[in-house]
Amino acid sequence: MNLRHTVFTVALMSLCLATQASTMDEIKSLWHPQGARTSGSLPTSPEDPEVKPLPAKPPVWYRLSNGRQINLADWKVVLFMQGHCPYCHQFDPVLKSLSARVGFGVMAYTIDGQGDASFPDALPAPPEVMKTFFPNLPVATPTTFLVNVNTLEALPLLQGATDEQGFMARMDTVLQMRGVGNNG
Repeated sequence: MNLRHTVFTVALMSLCLATQASTMDEIKSLWHPQGARTSGSLPTSPEDPEVKPLPAKPPVWYRLSNGRQINLADWKVVLFMQGHCPYCHQFDPVLKSLSARVGFGVMAYTIDGQGDASFPDALPAPPEVMKTFFPNLPVATPTTFLVNVNTLEALPLLQGATDEQGFMARMDTVLQMRGVGNNG
């Protein structure tokens, strides 16, 4: 009986180690943008020759209507859309065009599992993401949030379609209300 218990415990511990190893591989693939490293371990020191720091993103300066400047590289627009939503078909090309012209990034999530012409590779929104972004908001598409890439603070922008001027005016208002930006 004691031998069975010992064998069972050893087998259970081995299973836990295998699970931990696969989780570590997933974390490594997120940590290292080219995918999981082949060495099998995270770097132990800054001198690790395999570790190359990511190049710093160049700043993308944008002047708010109050004269302050913000670095748009610190922010990303998160879009929730649906492939069959007519309002998304109207708004998504506007957002894509603005993103390319103004210089902010867009992370597109799809609620129905389908992208559209502007964001064909939108990621399916996991339940955890939906709970994080929509705790007190009705789920509607398109919905946009402004997320600080350094702190992960999420600021609601819009629900529904708008034009370029409407979107940029709302972004300006949200950033001013948040008090971000510096002079210069």
